[in-house]
Amino acid sequence: MRTLVGLTSSGWTEKARWALDHHRVAYRYQDYVPLIQERWLRKQVAPGVRPSVPLLVGPPQPATHGSFAIAKRVEELGQGSALFPAAHLDAITAWNDTSEEVLDAARAYAMPRMLTISRAQAEALPKFVPGFLRPLFAPTARLGMRYVVKKHQVADGSPEAIEAAVAPAYEKLRAALGGRPYLLGTAFTYADITTAVMLVLLGPPADRHLPMGPGTREVWTHPGLAARFPDLLAWRDALYDKHRRT
Repeated sequence: MRTLVGLTSSGWTEKARWALDHHRVAYRYQDYVPLIQERWLRKQVAPGVRPSVPLLVGPPQPATHGSFAIAKRVEELGQGSALFPAAHLDAITAWNDTSEEVLDAARAYAMPRMLTISRAQAEALPKFVPGFLRPLFAPTARLGMRYVVKKHQVADGSPEAIEAAVAPAYEKLRAALGGRPYLLGTAFTYADITTAVMLVLLGPPADRHLPMGPGTREVWTHPGLAARFPDLLAWRDALYDKHRRT
């Protein structure tokens, strides 16, 4: 069976998982442990490629790296409605580019906050760490977080700077939707997935869709953006309720 290696709180991982679940492709999910699993991760990608998650591993095919590539790959393997209809491929690619830029900004907002909120650090520890030991070992999670920050060259963005950088993309999405349930007409596509996931700064999806501790939810939520775009939050949540079923 294929294995998806990722980070539960990562928007990139969520995009890959949503595509896999939509196409009903069987897989195991494995949480990536930063720093500790880096050597293994490097062996899974081609020489010269910076290793990162999500990563879909499953013989006989070579590992597939990155959420967009994974989503396109599972379109070939699975079933269900197409997420990449040919007529909309250019538009989907453009919206994914926007999503990638927003998620980069979201990471710049969240990661420095993760380094200062001990509850979020405890929630980020591997699942094998017992609950009663998590507060004690929370500081060790900072090592992995600092590694991620350095690896991805995450800038320390102030809330004001992040809002200024992200708001135009959210405004663009609002205008493109125009009150419609789907971004590219009447069918659900990967454009809806990639833009829904980039709305993480309005608050992560509900626990029934994406289990996440309260500290981690606090880290990712940008109150200023959430106050400005309640309509997009409502759209995202309705989309999840209808299409994010595992």
